[in-house]
Amino acid sequence: MLSIDDLKTLREAYRANDQARLIDAMGRIGNPSEEAIVASALEQMRHPDRNRRVLALRILARQRGERAKHGVLAGLQDEVRRVCTVAIQACPNFLAYEAIVAQLEAMTRDAGRKRKLRRRALSMLAGDEGRLPGDLTPAVSGALWRLMTEPDYRFGIVFGLVRLELAPRGKLLLEAFARSADDVERGLAERRLAGERVIHIGAYERDEARQRWIMASCDVAHGRMYYWLPPEPSPAAHSAK
Repeated sequence: MLSIDDLKTLREAYRANDQARLIDAMGRIGNPSEEAIVASALEQMRHPDRNRRVLALRILARQRGERAKHGVLAGLQDEVRRVCTVAIQACPNFLAYEAIVAQLEAMTRDAGRKRKLRRRALSMLAGDEGRLPGDLTPAVSGALWRLMTEPDYRFGIVFGLVRLELAPRGKLLLEAFARSADDVERGLAERRLAGERVIHIGAYERDEARQRWIMASCDVAHGRMYYWLPPEPSPAAHSAK
């Protein structure tokens, strides 16, 4: 089993998002297998100290597979709000699992939860920018079709979808919103289907020139942090020039 210090070393390497640093960190902790990393994190998920469970979830977020999924699911069911929050953030690699998606859907609907936590759960389903690229999984798509039948969740869903790639399952949901009687829902869906996409300005925090251009040239989508980016030119358009 990896020690707490080993897990902290690994967490910091993951946080840096640098392959060379990760290789160095893995060497310093003995190059453990993925199985050993997951087993060590699962052990910490049983610890009464919530900080240990949070650390474990930071590690599990970068893993895959059935065993790691059980740790993330335990985090989503944790009674401590901070642990639940980190567990939601750990979900992108696990959105193909029905159990994970069902728990996120249940959290979204749970009136006994804090509103911010419920919004985080819905955001992970509908459009969290930390998710893996590509289409919605079948499990997520099914959850969103169910949730969009209820008015309380519709804006959160459509506003999430306009931040994602335009892929088949998400596109079907957007096409449904484009037929909405609500002007806001319909307008958001139509713009995304036309090729525009909403971004959070923080995505360009390392490119100040790009940030300034977006804030000066692009329409505000919501609040002061979300903007519409124009459609990217197609490869055919580039070759025609």
